[in-house]
Amino acid sequence: MLIPDLDICRRFLEHRPPPGRVVQCAVTGAHIYGFPSEDSDLDIKGMHLAPTRDLLGLHAPTEAHDALEIFEDVECDLTTHEARTALSLLLRGNGNMLERFTSPLQLVNGSEELRQLAEQSVSLQSYRHYSGYLKGMRREHASKRRAKTALYAYRVALTGMHLLKTGTIEPNVNTLAPLYGRDVTELVAFKREHGEKCALPAALDEHHRAAFDGLAKDLAEARASSKLPEQAPNAADIEDWLVRARLGQL
Repeated sequence: MLIPDLDICRRFLEHRPPPGRVVQCAVTGAHIYGFPSEDSDLDIKGMHLAPTRDLLGLHAPTEAHDALEIFEDVECDLTTHEARTALSLLLRGNGNMLERFTSPLQLVNGSEELRQLAEQSVSLQSYRHYSGYLKGMRREHASKRRAKTALYAYRVALTGMHLLKTGTIEPNVNTLAPLYGRDVTELVAFKREHGEKCALPAALDEHHRAAFDGLAKDLAEARASSKLPEQAPNAADIEDWLVRARLGQL
């Protein structure tokens, strides 16, 4: 298993800082999904808190901060969202936000309360995110036919399915696949050996593309049988956290 260099991630965050205080930041992407390869970039995702004074003027603060470049010979892809945007997306079931708050590879983890609030926010809203993501990855795989795109299709479907069934987030496809009767070991091995951009052999590609309809069906069935609430049950608590964080900066 390739372990990302968290010190490089922290230095890149200092090199390209967001316009506000970083309150949470983590490595996501292939390194938490269970299929990094030597050429995988470092996906660095988080949330920043704009200075409270910036909220009071004529111009709204920038909602997202993005930086993508080769840094110390590694491709680093940084995105942070301003807290209002990030938490609003979280409440709407955005899995990307949930995954960054709960990533095991935290770079800046200033609030255990925030992590707990994120975990408690799960709802049926997440189905829209993961089903839409799956459709997008299927379209991308149809044009690229790579191990990476096939693994992303499995990963988003299985993470969404598991969340809807259990209320817990699990991003690692190697953990999830056996739980739901799938086998991705050959795909993971191929990506690790051949990298991000190598096309799959035709037979391997055909075998896994044949599984995509079943993934979509199982994800929809997980939604239909889920006991999660329709909406995030703790929106008021999340808003209270944000207000307290804003006031704390005055």
